[in-house]
Amino acid sequence: MNGFETSFENIGVSAETGFSVRFVTKDHNSPLHWHRELEILYILNGHATVVMDGGRHEINPQQAIVMDYSQIHEVFYALPQTMGICIHISRQLVRRYLSDAELLEIHCCGDAVPREKEEAYREILACLKELTILYVNQKNTYHMRSNALILEMMAALVESFSEPVTQGGMAAKAGNMERLEKICGFVERHYREEISLQQAAEELGLNREYFCRFFKQNTGTSFLRYVNQVRIGHIYQDLLHTDDSVGEITERHGFYNQKLFHRMFKERYGCTPRELRRMGEEELTNE
Repeated sequence: MNGFETSFENIGVSAETGFSVRFVTKDHNSPLHWHRELEILYILNGHATVVMDGGRHEINPQQAIVMDYSQIHEVFYALPQTMGICIHISRQLVRRYLSDAELLEIHCCGDAVPREKEEAYREILACLKELTILYVNQKNTYHMRSNALILEMMAALVESFSEPVTQGGMAAKAGNMERLEKICGFVERHYREEISLQQAAEELGLNREYFCRFFKQNTGTSFLRYVNQVRIGHIYQDLLHTDDSVGEITERHGFYNQKLFHRMFKERYGCTPRELRRMGEEELTNE
């Protein structure tokens, strides 16, 4: 992902390899989103906070966390400098070896690994460390060796960190994801405007009360708060990559309540907009 994307994120994993690897930094902070691919985040330096399933996970250097297929999450990379390696793995790759891959849910959080699973977790970390070295060096055997490591990690995750789910449960989850993709796409197109709960509910053909419950149950946040998170995410990127004033940027992205904006921004990123901009400028100076 280059820049800022929200809600459903199309990673574009190659059908040939079935996975992608990339470095991630503060540029990749984003509000609630999900992928059709499984995601593994491995922190190299700094600190990341991952919010999913109603909980917060604090990931430190040489720790990893897994976001399962279509699992809604958001990630904050601590300022000023945090770097991680992010791997996305398609279901198609896993399905080559496990025909019932869709009927498994994977839960692996580096800050909360049960004692009986610590050995399997260490195996995964060893693969991630080696994969990082391969990714940096990019020898002509990179895809061969990295593919072997990806499969080794997936085998450890399936054996030690997976739980079975029913066909009905998987179908219900897929239906919810389709609804969320639709409403979050609507927000991305109109977030600069004033969006009401009624408009959002009508977009899905639901009544307002049911829509509010549905959105909160599936994302862990209210719809109107999510809209403001999307606005703040765009503002965050413009603060880093443009010279426009804070006031110009906030108004451009539909955030007119300055008091609420500054409170939410500090809450999410742990700094003020001007402090973020200064850290970005200092990083460019030091390069």
